[in-house]
Amino acid sequence: MLHPVSRRVVLPLLLAVSGASGCAGGTEAGAAPAADASTLPAPSVTTLGRVRSTGGRLMDEWGRQWLLRGTNAKYERLFDVTFDDGRTRNEMLPEYDPALDPPETARLGFDFVRLAITGSGLEPEEGKFSEPFLQLLDRVVDGYEKAGVYVLIDFHEDGWSKEVGEDGAPYWAIVPPPPAKLGGPLWAEGGLQCPCDDLDKRRASTPVLTAFTSFFDNKENIQDRFLPAWKLLGARYRDRAGVIGFEAMNEPVAVQMPDGHASLDAFHVKAAAALRSVDPGHAYWLEPEVMTRNFTCAAPLRAAPFPDDNVVYAPHLYPGLCKQLPASVSYADWVANLTPTFDSMLTEAASYGGAVVLGEWWTGLGSAADFDVMDAFHALADARNIGLARWYWRGHSGNPACNGSGTSYCFRTLDQKWALTQPGSDHLSRPYPLAVPGKLVSHAFDRAASLEFTFEAAGGEAPPLVYLPAQRYPQGFVVEVDGKVVEVTPEVATQRASLPWDGRAGTHSVTVTPAQ
Repeated sequence: MLHPVSRRVVLPLLLAVSGASGCAGGTEAGAAPAADASTLPAPSVTTLGRVRSTGGRLMDEWGRQWLLRGTNAKYERLFDVTFDDGRTRNEMLPEYDPALDPPETARLGFDFVRLAITGSGLEPEEGKFSEPFLQLLDRVVDGYEKAGVYVLIDFHEDGWSKEVGEDGAPYWAIVPPPPAKLGGPLWAEGGLQCPCDDLDKRRASTPVLTAFTSFFDNKENIQDRFLPAWKLLGARYRDRAGVIGFEAMNEPVAVQMPDGHASLDAFHVKAAAALRSVDPGHAYWLEPEVMTRNFTCAAPLRAAPFPDDNVVYAPHLYPGLCKQLPASVSYADWVANLTPTFDSMLTEAASYGGAVVLGEWWTGLGSAADFDVMDAFHALADARNIGLARWYWRGHSGNPACNGSGTSYCFRTLDQKWALTQPGSDHLSRPYPLAVPGKLVSHAFDRAASLEFTFEAAGGEAPPLVYLPAQRYPQGFVVEVDGKVVEVTPEVATQRASLPWDGRAGTHSVTVTPAQ
């Protein structure tokens, strides 16, 4: 996550060293091939099929387009922020809880989790992979898949490494070795106390920027030395439908390099090829250069489609970084101000030939102003069939009662329990189509709780799958398919329902309105 407070240090760096500009070009997303679901067992509301990026859409093996509404998650040990030499840990993290995390993620309407893992946890010593780490990762993937929630495995870094920044690469992957190792904490949370005033300095420090440059220049073969860990996980989960893809690097920083965008692109091409050598089926997720995208609300286009056609373009968007907005901003203001950057995401993704999923976005969960932000993000994403994943799922907070905390679940120090952050979590849970036969044509949910979507079916696909949260329809709801009222009963645990469907080809419409 690139926090808004980083503006005062990182934005001058961007302006000083970035000479990047978008290059003209792009490809039009083509139609996905039709699937014949009649030869496959009918999926339940939690059955996950292998998903592939095809023609700018995410398609499952039953011929349905998936619309991703997800959250980011970090768990102790998978996300390594501790030290064994006496230094204070960088931050507090929750342990993975199989009884809480997967079922609650599904119940609240998320259909995928961007799971942040760190190289320092997986491969603390070069060539030696942590078996406890891998066993825990298996448990997490198993738990989410059973709950009907896809997992994106994200090789995460912020400030390159816990040794010099926040998290990410192991010490051996810092080239050249830093002059000093840094300790934590970075946040005053969960009993950790600190001045917490050096995070921006760390991110823009010489050791951090040099480590990024060395990686993208492949000095001392450091880029190639990353690939064994990357390929290990690709091979380990190559046959798992519950894994929706792999992301090689969170928030890559290359703006300090004269050819940074080209160097980053070359890494993406290499990492995608390495993934294909062990895993022919899962999508390669890539993020553009983070400083350019986050601080200008746009990124350069690719001159030609990405050489791997199973690709997801996954930028981040924190409006406080790239948009100068007044203190008081209405829902309509948010929509108007963010429309250009959402349109740009589509153009950027098309130049790669991939689907687009907004990998991180954020707002608080406590006020009407927060609701305006989340409604604007969803309205803009809905209209463009863009997926998105909120930052983030569960974490510690300096707020004892967790009122309005930014995490969906917050550790409440008043009674030492994890609590659902309200009222925002209920507002964030909104009805939507998780999967539709063929191609999603239009999709809109208004602030009066009416959902409408249309899709174009080739025929023979599995039924539409929808999420219908009870708190949005306290008096019940009415569902119409092609103008006819149908009986729909969501599963209690997930609040999902498969709609009655005869598999006919053509354009079809669905509406959901509150019962009177």
